[in-house]
Formats: sequence, structure tokens, C-alpha cells
Amino acid sequence: MSIFQILMLGASAYFAYKIYEHVQTLQDPQELNTDLTPNNEQQSADAFSLFDSSTLMQKADEARENNDFDKALAIYSEANIKAPKNAETLFKMGYTLILQERFDEALEPLLESVSYDSNNPFAYKEISKVYEKLGDEEKAKEYHEKAIALDENI
Repeated sequence: MSIFQILMLGASAYFAYKIYEHVQTLQDPQELNTDLTPNNEQQSADAFSLFDSSTLMQKADEARENNDFDKALAIYSEANIKAPKNAETLFKMGYTLILQERFDEALEPLLESVSYDSNNPFAYKEISKVYEKLGDEEKAKEYHEKAIALDENI
């Protein structure tokens, strides 16, 4: 073996040992939170990020406004993990997917959004647009009429 190979072997062994040390300090998630009541499930979700869901939404909105759609979607997804079943988060995820012209993917979060908040005319309007882009004129008309029923000015 050359000197270089011996140095590389030593460096590899050192980093392998450091990874081993780190893995030994990790705890099993069940050890961290043995009582999985609804309140503790929220605490478990909070472990992913230092930010709460409203702060994440602000950061995602900023990323979307700066046309960084992939970053915005990633942050919206994290906010959705922290506060599931949030109609606003799901709507914004769907809207961001529409901005990327990913219409097939946008439909699911938008439909889920209106299942949690059936009074958002903008969600119905965006669903109508998606169905129109997908070539389903009947569904597009149905959701457009729902949007108008909620807000005539939309």
C-alpha cells in the first residue's frame, strides 16, 4: 500500500467510527414518546422542524412569490405534516402545482382542500381550471358553478 492509500484508509475508518458513535446516541422514536395521544402526536410532528406550521406557510409563500416552486412545495408539505387537514395549506400546494403546470398532481390537494373548507370559492375556481386543462369540461363547469355560487364576483 502506498502512503496515500494508508491515509485514505485511516480517514475512512475515522469517519466510520464517528458515524457509529452518532448512531449509538440515537433513540428509538417510541422511547421518545410512549404516550401517543392526539396532543403528543403534534409534539412528535414538531420534532421535524424548529418552525411551526404558520411560520412554514409564510416561508413557503415567500418561495412561491420568488418563483421557487419546488422549495415552496417542500415547505408546504412540511407544514401539512405539522398541521394536517389544513385547507389553506392544501389549497396553496395545489395552486403551486398549477403554476408549474402539473395539473394531474394539483387536483388531489385541491379536492382535499374543499373537503375541509367547502366555503372557499378560489379552491373551486382552481379545480375548475384544472379540469378544463385536463379536458373534462363537465367537471370544469360543475366546479365553476360552485365557485360562482359562493362568490358571484369570482
